Amino acid sequence: MLEEWNDTSAEVADGTLPVLFEEQVARTPDAVAVVFEGVELSYREVNERANRLARLLVGEGAGPERFVAVAMPRSAELVIVLLAVLKSGAAYVPIDPDYPADRIAYILDDADPMAVITVGNSGVELPTGTSRILLDEPGTAAQLAVEGAENLTDAERLGSSGADVPAYVIFTSGSTGRPKGVVVEHRSLVNLLAWADRRFEFGQLARVVASTSLNFDVSVFEIFSPLVAGGSIEVVQDLLSLADLEPEALAGSLVSGVPSAFSHLLSGSLGDARPSAVALAGEALAAHTVRDIQAAMPGARVANIYGPTEATVYTTYWHADAGTGVDTTPPIGRPIDNVSTYVLDAGLCPVPVGVAGSCTSRATAWRVGT
Repeated sequence: MLEEWNDTSAEVADGTLPVLFEEQVARTPDAVAVVFEGVELSYREVNERANRLARLLVGEGAGPERFVAVAMPRSAELVIVLLAVLKSGAAYVPIDPDYPADRIAYILDDADPMAVITVGNSGVELPTGTSRILLDEPGTAAQLAVEGAENLTDAERLGSSGADVPAYVIFTSGSTGRPKGVVVEHRSLVNLLAWADRRFEFGQLARVVASTSLNFDVSVFEIFSPLVAGGSIEVVQDLLSLADLEPEALAGSLVSGVPSAFSHLLSGSLGDARPSAVALAGEALAAHTVRDIQAAMPGARVANIYGPTEATVYTTYWHADAGTGVDTTPPIGRPIDNVSTYVLDAGLCPVPVGVAGSCTSRATAWRVGT
């Protein structure tokens, strides 16, 4: 329980997400990286646009150990903005434009970002005096046009960017009901992406549907896993938008979401959609949901993945291959690479094999890193 089942050690590159992405750009510059509403952007195009914006952000004071809030509508530009913030060395703080004004004000006051990146028609209500960068403002466009498109060097940043530098901040509801900011470092993020690249074999990261709001950390998996593995992202408004896509857009893709939303999606019509993998997280998964997905999407691997935001998106993984019957409640599986999991009682002591842990003990502990 303590050693053998938690023997998850695996080698992970000691770097940051921008480095991994830029290495992929060098390998496949002309491959499609991002798709939105039928418009495709190559790895080279995404990288160059992100580099220009990153230089603008550095000029505004963005850098390691600093935060930049992002309040953008879902689009290809959203992915470019995230990469630009990370390339500057700063960490991004997602702000849902539809959040109530008081919640937005609380998050901004708590995180204290150096600026908010947004557009004029985002609909976001920002507090008076908030520093903002409007991407669709003519002055911003003119400034971006003269910035360099090549990768930033360490000398250009305002500080040293490494594996222990924050990459993003996700605000959860918190145990008190007040939003709680969870800061995740590049080291943990890179570990997750390395695991995903090993786990989702047979090209399952070649096409990934990005449907999750940035305010939920599953978005981190959907957006960045394919971008460091040479795959492409299809950005959609939400999971229910899959019903509006042409079947060929989902062919061979990976889609993810919470089980209840997937069940609602299946109650509609997906036509001949044939994704290669379905990743479910965020809620308990029932056996009948797995069977329904297998019936509606023949050939798809169905994965049940679990993890708290504090442990970087996912900590455990289980899957059912196509054609595998599922008659009992699916387990949450075994720990991912470089993560340890323990089932504990109310006194936070390990329980014997076959004994249920205490729900009040928050019965998963974790360590991230090698």
